[in-house]
Amino acid sequence: MTGEFSARTRAAHLAKMQEDVLDVLVIGGGIVGAGIARDAAQRGLRTGLLDRGDFASGTSGKTSRLIHGGLRYLQTYRFGLVRSAARERDRLLDAAPALVHPLPFVIPAYKGRKPGPRLLRFGLFLYDLLSTRRLPRRVWLRGEAASDREPLLARTDLAGAGIYYDAWADDARFVLAVVQDAAAAGALVANYVEVTRLTRDDHGVTGAIVQNRIDGTNAEVHAKAVVNATGVWLDRIRGPVATPTIRPTKGVHILLPREKVGNRHAVAWTTKSDARLVFVLPWGNLTLVGTTDTDFSGDSDHVIPDGRDVDYLLAAANEAFPEAGVGRADVVSAYAGLRPLVRHGKDDQAESDISREHEIFVDRDGLISVAGGKFTTHRAMAEAVVDLVQRRLGLPDFNPTPASTLGPPVQPLEEFMVLGFPEDIALHLQGRFALDQVRRHLDGPAARERIMEGRPHVWAEVDIAVKEEMALTLTDVLVRRLGLFYETADQAMGMAPEVASRMARLIGWDRSRLARDVEEYRGLVRDHRAFREDRGG
Repeated sequence: MTGEFSARTRAAHLAKMQEDVLDVLVIGGGIVGAGIARDAAQRGLRTGLLDRGDFASGTSGKTSRLIHGGLRYLQTYRFGLVRSAARERDRLLDAAPALVHPLPFVIPAYKGRKPGPRLLRFGLFLYDLLSTRRLPRRVWLRGEAASDREPLLARTDLAGAGIYYDAWADDARFVLAVVQDAAAAGALVANYVEVTRLTRDDHGVTGAIVQNRIDGTNAEVHAKAVVNATGVWLDRIRGPVATPTIRPTKGVHILLPREKVGNRHAVAWTTKSDARLVFVLPWGNLTLVGTTDTDFSGDSDHVIPDGRDVDYLLAAANEAFPEAGVGRADVVSAYAGLRPLVRHGKDDQAESDISREHEIFVDRDGLISVAGGKFTTHRAMAEAVVDLVQRRLGLPDFNPTPASTLGPPVQPLEEFMVLGFPEDIALHLQGRFALDQVRRHLDGPAARERIMEGRPHVWAEVDIAVKEEMALTLTDVLVRRLGLFYETADQAMGMAPEVASRMARLIGWDRSRLARDVEEYRGLVRDHRAFREDRGG
């Protein structure tokens, strides 16, 4: 999708939602809700999508940034889940080549530790077998060859390593692309609109009372069907239930300087202490390490990394790469999210053993809720939910969503360099935008200049975020549109006032609103740096 997708677009969509009766209102703008809205709109249903925050501001923007089949689930014999996820991964590689990228993994085997070489080789064989083989096949390396491939990987008792492929994506930008595609298909979408309560008549749910969190106004939206795709917040919409639907688990990630860690590739590492699989992923000149998986009982609106979580991941990185010697002072950034896993019976099952398969619930009032699943399988989840919506609307012809492309086209790097950008900036822009989209915003002040020294982000991206990506706050821009929050040691706090000033000129903020946005962002940065002083870990 190209062209305007701004605060003005949002206002028009909200107004239109109040005028019409929607076929389906989707609550929740994470990957599942966005996927449902896209699927429904492409089938011709009058569709609305709302999120009380920004798109991907919850779980979907705080993932391991992997599009993968879930190799570790083979240990618990979840062959169906792995098969489905691997095939969805392959579909996404075909459909979104600018967003989803192949990623080779090294997974070592050590003498006296599980999984041993034989079991690991068999697991990789199964992983290949369950996929459509869109990616290169596995390769097995003996000890010396494994060390040659990943020289700084721990060598003691190294028996060999497998090379296998999955894929990666920028999670928040991927969700944004799905939302934009839903809008291009006719869906009415709006961020920062909260459902305060559902409306009902004698036949069930009829829509929702919503509050615009930007200006505080309230409105009513009518819909023939309502889908609750709010993840860990599912029961807030469902209302009183006998037992909680969701067992949230907390996943923490850290970003470290890649030159300090020393990994050449992505590495899947089984820790000695608790045999958990930890990922060490290349992210430009950084290394992404994750993730933890622990039960969470705190405030789901305030989830931040703590010292214990960060120390666990640092220990895992140092174990895998003994020469790294990384500590808290080396952490560029850290983030935490909650996985909306479906609760089954008692909570005595280990967090990492809880099923990642999704479930759909239909309440007596007709509210449809969906939970569980994986980022990678969102399309299949969306298809199942929209099938159900069509049945409930009495539409027998399901008209399954046709295969379609997603995200910007892949265009030659040279075409971006011709616009006057050096290679690193051109490469960065190539993976995010269509050429024409960048060209439209080059007349703005300092459009081609870097926002921060050493990073490839340019000022034109702020203009694109506001005018074509429905960014409404400073946090939207620095965290989810540009990602500078994650990639700079000060979380881009030094440039935040200048970015906010540029947004103010584009959107029309007054001084009070500008100051409030900067202060809110400063609070976010402060919370996500608190682990540095946390001695409880």
